[in-house]
Amino acid sequence: MKINLKERLQSLRVVAGLAQFLKEPDRLESVFGLFASLKGSPLLNQMERHLLAQPGLAALTAERWQPPRYSLEQLAAMPEGSLGRVYAQQLTALGLSPESLTDATPIESDGDYLRHRLRQTHDIIHVLTGFGVDRDGELGVQAFNLAQNRSPLAVLLIFGGLLKALQEDVPLDSLLRALSRGFTLGLEARFVMGSRFEDGWERPLTEWRRELGLPE
Repeated sequence: MKINLKERLQSLRVVAGLAQFLKEPDRLESVFGLFASLKGSPLLNQMERHLLAQPGLAALTAERWQPPRYSLEQLAAMPEGSLGRVYAQQLTALGLSPESLTDATPIESDGDYLRHRLRQTHDIIHVLTGFGVDRDGELGVQAFNLAQNRSPLAVLLIFGGLLKALQEDVPLDSLLRALSRGFTLGLEARFVMGSRFEDGWERPLTEWRRELGLPE
């Protein structure tokens, strides 16, 4: 039997990344490490092809568009009910700032840009979809990401989250409902990653949701 060493090593990296995530599921570093384990894999390449087939995101990628910088204070001062203000409230509750979510690694390829953009918009997707930042909310967003983006990371995080819940012997009802809602929203909404959210921080959140086909 022929063994593909490259594929075997890739699989081992993913398994190691998943094990670290299961050990520390609440640390962002474990999520980023799991994502890094997928780099160069056929699954990640497939996701990138899917994303670049979406005209809006393809244009952002070709332009290497970067959003204007806003501080947490500037976002918090935006109109009540605006995307920017609700986003600032979420970051404040998490003890985060826009700067802390910036990926400092260089962008040298389309794939690099897509990974940057996915990281930049993760918490914005939380706001747009209405999912919280607890375990159920995080898995709901991952279900949304899988439906919209064909994200292999989402598959691993959903699997890891479900396995962790079983290990802890906690009720599954709310978690499964969050997954169901995330899949449904992702399938029914417009493709969201092609939007320049940061150019529209002052727009009402309800207006953004209406435009994207998300519940207001």
